[in-house]
Amino acid sequence: MEWEYEPDEKPKRKHSWDKEEAGFITIGTAIVGKCPKGISNSTARELLNTGIHWSPKYWEHSYPKRIYVIYQDVLYRAVSTNPGNSYHAFPEDPDSFSELPKVLKKKILDHAERLGCLEGIRRWLKI
Repeated sequence: MEWEYEPDEKPKRKHSWDKEEAGFITIGTAIVGKCPKGISNSTARELLNTGIHWSPKYWEHSYPKRIYVIYQDVLYRAVSTNPGNSYHAFPEDPDSFSELPKVLKKKILDHAERLGCLEGIRRWLKI
């Protein structure tokens, strides 16, 4: 199955900013991940389709609950926008990584190693 990338808004604002790198801002009590300004929708789509598909044990749907992707030494979490068809991704908060299941963390780190960016991901995740 090929997944489509869908911006969270048209025009995309919530997770975009004018910086070349990914990062975070705080709005009230929420931490909002910001994507680098240069990432295109076609790159995002390609990343979704080569990322790590993950669903909890009792997930009853045919599509993954989340897709984790790596881009420029940053881990992104994609969530479904149109179930079974499209996803939207945003930078994963490094503090959330420790809460992921052990098997998923291993898959992410193995994927980073295959991509040749294990040290960069370790820096991003502060591990």
